[in-house]
Amino acid sequence: MILIIYNGGMKVNCANCIYGKIKSQYEEHLSKSIVFLEGEILRKVYSIEKGYIKISKFLENGDEFIIGVLGPGDYVALLAVLQGNENYIASASCLTKVQLRVIDKDDILLAYKSSDEFKDKCLNCAITRSNLFHDQLLISANSETQDKILAILKNLFQKFGVIKDNRYVIKLPFSKTVLANLINIRRETFSRHLTKLQNQGVLTVNNNTYILNYVI
Repeated sequence: MILIIYNGGMKVNCANCIYGKIKSQYEEHLSKSIVFLEGEILRKVYSIEKGYIKISKFLENGDEFIIGVLGPGDYVALLAVLQGNENYIASASCLTKVQLRVIDKDDILLAYKSSDEFKDKCLNCAITRSNLFHDQLLISANSETQDKILAILKNLFQKFGVIKDNRYVIKLPFSKTVLANLINIRRETFSRHLTKLQNQGVLTVNNNTYILNYVI
C-alpha cells in the first residue's frame, strides 16, 4: 500500500478557479460508502465541500493501493477528465461523512477549453501530482512498518498538520482504525508499533492527534 497526500501548494491555483461557477448539484454520502469504482464510466466530477475521501486501486492479489486522501476544496476525478479518460481510473470511497458538489463531465471540459491560462494551471497541477506519486513510490518501497507509519504521518502533515515548537503536529479527522487501514496493516499491529514509537520518544499520541518530536 502506498499513500500520497497532495500538498496545499496546488490549491493556490485552484482556490478561485472557474469550476466554482459551473452549475452543479449536491450529494451527501455516509462514511465507508463508495462514490465510484475504478472502471465505471466517467460522467461526473466531484468537489468536496465537507469530509474526506480516499482514492485507491486494487491490485491483482486483492491488496488496496491507496493513492490519495482528499478533503474540502479538492476535486475528485478532475484530472481523469482532463486527461481524456472515458472511465474512472481509481475508486473513491468515504473516510467520513461527505458532502459533494457534483459537476457534469461535459461542463468541466467546456470550462477547461475556455482559457489557455487556466488550462496551463491545470496541467501544472497534474504534473505536480504525478511527481509526488512517483516520489512516494521510491520512498515507501520495502519500508519497515515503523518507517511506513512515520512516512504516512509526514505525508498527512501536508494536509492536516502544523509545526509547533519545532515538532510536527498532525490532527487527523479519522480514527486509528482508519489510519491503520491506510497503512494497510491490522489495527493491533498498528497499535503495537505506535506504542514502540512512543516509548522511543519519537512521537506522542493524544486521541487522533499525532506529534512527531522532531522536524526534518
